[in-house]
Amino acid sequence: MPTIQTHYRQVNDGMSGIVPGIFGGLQFILWIGIIIFEIVSIYYDPGRGTVYAGIWCSIIFFITWISMFCYLCCRKSSACGIYLVIQNIINLIFATILLIFTSRFIKDPCLCYSALCFIPNWNHINYDDDDDHFSYSCTSRTFKKVPMLKGLLACAILMLISNILFIIIYSIAVIRLRHKARSHTRQPDVVYHQQTAAVHMGAPPPYYASTMAHTPYQHQHLYPVQDTQRPSAPPPYEDYSNKF
Repeated sequence: MPTIQTHYRQVNDGMSGIVPGIFGGLQFILWIGIIIFEIVSIYYDPGRGTVYAGIWCSIIFFITWISMFCYLCCRKSSACGIYLVIQNIINLIFATILLIFTSRFIKDPCLCYSALCFIPNWNHINYDDDDDHFSYSCTSRTFKKVPMLKGLLACAILMLISNILFIIIYSIAVIRLRHKARSHTRQPDVVYHQQTAAVHMGAPPPYYASTMAHTPYQHQHLYPVQDTQRPSAPPPYEDYSNKF
């Protein structure tokens, strides 16, 4: 019977380790760009046109690109690949949040939320005697942050695309790997069915060389076997002449 050898495949057999490295480098550049654009945007106006999303979303972005480079060290483990997919899904969610907030601020740079509306602009602070509180209006300095918001939006879109592409490439690699594994599993079944069909059709089944020792029953026709019932010598001769 033929010997069947099982080969265990891993995810890096279907996907090269350089793929997470490329995406990790791209996400690292986008991470730096998001932080720079957000800081400059806050510099122009810290209260309007921002919710500091570029800052707290960058925490997730940092973990993601670090994980991408860590995969180059542990790419032999399929658990690392699954973790990368989960991390990219989380990264995708935060990139979408950053994209939504930034697109709103591009349409209306004077938009503010809650307590951020009471943060003063660096150049103009108006005091209202009737209401007896500080009121901070949108100024020309606020509109200077629009190019920064557009750059922040572009980085968010590219980050979102990189997450989607990585998830798609990883899924394709896993599907191809499972398809190859199934093809190797079906090959012994094909040989078995061929042998069964040959027996039913009256043809001799295919011969497979075997290293097992032959039993002595296979060579009985070559070596004569001594009959154990046949006497080894004639019986002794008795002289009956003396009796008469």
